[in-house]
Amino acid sequence: MGYRRDDVIFREGEPSTYLLLLKQGLVKVTAASETGQVTLLAIRGPGDVIGELSAADGHPQRSATVVAAADVQACLISHQDFIRLTQQRPEIMVAMLHVLSDKLRQASRARVEVHTYTVRMRLAHVLVELAQAYGQEGVDGTRIDLSLTQPELAALVSASPASIARCLRELRQRQILDIGYRHVTLHDMKALAALTQS
Repeated sequence: MGYRRDDVIFREGEPSTYLLLLKQGLVKVTAASETGQVTLLAIRGPGDVIGELSAADGHPQRSATVVAAADVQACLISHQDFIRLTQQRPEIMVAMLHVLSDKLRQASRARVEVHTYTVRMRLAHVLVELAQAYGQEGVDGTRIDLSLTQPELAALVSASPASIARCLRELRQRQILDIGYRHVTLHDMKALAALTQS
């Protein structure tokens, strides 16, 4: 399956029970609150699985919206095929349990970090993780080609957009990063990594 940048892959609340294994590209996972505020929950990329809950339990309602943040290639697996595959090859279910455990661990860690780390530390941590997962090395540093607005980045960090704007301005002034159209370039990964600890 192929999707272009900004295509909606899943829409929150819609009925479908297939999962997608991402082979190429990046997606943004968002959800809306009862008041209608949309929050960015996660970024997923090659090797990640999306839609696994509906594929596993057959519940025909998406819990989040997934939008292509770049051109995406993915392998579609229906609920019926997924169940059959896991029966034939139990190691697939074990791998899926690892995926779900990792996502739960990340969510638990994020809740802890909100109460123990500063906004600057959390922002640095998110940027380092994005660079390690999706960054490409270039002459100017590590480039992350990802269309993220400041409110979306603030949601990932669990901070206000104003706080994120102040931190980004400080990091630019210190020549640790630059922000361009649909990309971020990290000039000093060592300095950024140091900020995750202080």
